[in-house]
Amino acid sequence: MVQESPPGMRALERGLTVIRAFTESSEPLSLSEVARRTDLDRAVVRRVLGTLRALAYAEETRAGWRLTPAVLELGYAYLSSDPRTEIAEARLKPLADRTHESCSLGVLHQHRVVYLARVEVKRVVGPNLAIGSVLEPTLTSIGRLLLAYADPDVVEDHLRSTQLREATPHSITDPGELRDTLARVRHQGYCLVAEELELGLLALAVPVYGRDGRVVCGVNLTSHTTRMSPPQMVEEFLPLLQEIAEQLSQDLRHAYL
Repeated sequence: MVQESPPGMRALERGLTVIRAFTESSEPLSLSEVARRTDLDRAVVRRVLGTLRALAYAEETRAGWRLTPAVLELGYAYLSSDPRTEIAEARLKPLADRTHESCSLGVLHQHRVVYLARVEVKRVVGPNLAIGSVLEPTLTSIGRLLLAYADPDVVEDHLRSTQLREATPHSITDPGELRDTLARVRHQGYCLVAEELELGLLALAVPVYGRDGRVVCGVNLTSHTTRMSPPQMVEEFLPLLQEIAEQLSQDLRHAYL
């Protein structure tokens, strides 16, 4: 028998579910759209949105419902408590200045890569990412790297619950091919993803280790085929990226991770 959550816990679950419904939506949402996205009854959604409005986390406009900046307090509470964010920003900025390429630090959470730190180099082309952005791990260098170092059960659970998306003609969509790729990534100690998330986009990632020797996050650099080839990226940037990753690993050994 499945244990049912207490009423207070159910209310919290529903509140967080409704907040997540606004992910990847730049426009206000109607009550019906929130209900569709959350698979909750309209009456439940109406009560949840009313509560969020009373707490100043949501507001209703003529165009529909939207979150307020107060929601950022929830994310900031995490960022301010995680040493990886502050540590990474101090390390990534010199790397971006040296390479003239954008770089990021990310973690794997619930079948998604979450970006905790990013230094952006303005380009005409490239992914539009910010702190808190989430992407499919199998299409990203950091995500694929972290899957390669994860427990095999984590990988199999991801393959069971997520359909491999063909973002470009180069995307890996066959589970067997992905397993082989993850094994190769772990063997070589880095991950290069070429034009699988966006045409022309290159991304190179290496692992960052915590105090106990486990991989706790990944750091990457992104470039474009108009500026270099995949082999050139590995040759020029891998040593620099590994140096920064080692510095981050040393930093995190003095933190709780």
